[in-house]
Amino acid sequence: MKRATRVVSRGMNAARRVALMRASGIACLALCACGSPHVAHDATVIGDDAAGTDVATADAALDSYAGTGNRFGIGLVSPGSTLDWDLAADLAGPGGSVLLVFAGITRDTQGPDPAWIEAVQQVYARGLVPVVRLGPPWGNEVVRDDSDDAAHAHYTALAAAYRRVVEALPRDPHLPLWIEVHNEPDLCYEWACSAGEGQGGYLPYQTTAHEYAAMLRDVADALHAIGDPRILVMNAGLAPGGAARCQCGGTDFSPGITSRDFLAEMEVAVPDVFAHVDGFASHAYPAQGEGWGFFVPYEQAGPGLTYFARELDVVGRTLPVFLTETGWTTSDGSNSRAQIAGWTVRAYQEVWLVDPRIVAVMPFQLRDPAWDAFGWVAPDGSHYPVYDAVRALRCQTIAGRCP
Repeated sequence: MKRATRVVSRGMNAARRVALMRASGIACLALCACGSPHVAHDATVIGDDAAGTDVATADAALDSYAGTGNRFGIGLVSPGSTLDWDLAADLAGPGGSVLLVFAGITRDTQGPDPAWIEAVQQVYARGLVPVVRLGPPWGNEVVRDDSDDAAHAHYTALAAAYRRVVEALPRDPHLPLWIEVHNEPDLCYEWACSAGEGQGGYLPYQTTAHEYAAMLRDVADALHAIGDPRILVMNAGLAPGGAARCQCGGTDFSPGITSRDFLAEMEVAVPDVFAHVDGFASHAYPAQGEGWGFFVPYEQAGPGLTYFARELDVVGRTLPVFLTETGWTTSDGSNSRAQIAGWTVRAYQEVWLVDPRIVAVMPFQLRDPAWDAFGWVAPDGSHYPVYDAVRALRCQTIAGRCP
């Protein structure tokens, strides 16, 4: 099985990642009956004094959060800008979700970057749910070096840094703050090892899965210990097809596993790992197979679009599903912008708005010059067809900021 995914990382050329993903190798008819989302347009955003706030004013539904009733959303590759947040709000509508990427956390991190605070505050101000992906600095993916012990089986110091960041982020009295812990650790350039480590110079996926499970457990526990029911945690979305082993200090790897293998191995090390999270993140990209054959036309893409269900079979828990990455690309010229618009609308109509397990869909990605082949909006802010087509569909089901 060939390597089968793409990841938001500045460390690898975007075209190379797409080429690797391409090389690797439910049809429902009704729209969901989405109710009107509860959004406080005049919500007071709460910062460092959140611990003293009467959190009982938050919606009771947050105790077992199952979404706002609006599944539309979009992913960014950074904290974003005013233009990005406005575009996301116009696309997703009230109660929609936006994925924000905050990179830069090590065990020594003392709190959030000011840009992170502003991003969360601005997203809330637009009536959106922030889904924040927290992870290490760009280009510094040897996360295991921030463990407490030589066995890389405990991450309490790193978890405390995550808590310092999240505790200082704004909160809204009516909307949750979802935290996605890291990104695609089943890929070598997301969970790396230094030269001289591993087994014969390589890190097998079983070891990586054990280490990430320990990190996820410790970070989730630290964030829940804040004691705010609005702060909710999910795993890192995994690459549907991952590496069986990774060269330590090098770029060689062996393909051959899917995210399902990785999830199962996580449970070997931490049997109750998924009891520590509130939601499940998936990168169920359109594909003709499980972990291979990505970005094919819609008629062939069902195995990939519904792959999250296969992942949940391994998890064995009923968790709300967040598609924190999905979507098509024009990278090799075989898919046109118009085709992608039509396929994406069908994915919403026949899969994403129908399956009751899905809470939010945040396709990759809104706009970024390095990832324009995946973009919904051009770098200059002009809309690609997929943006307008999905926005029109959203306006048929979720009112607000329309036409």
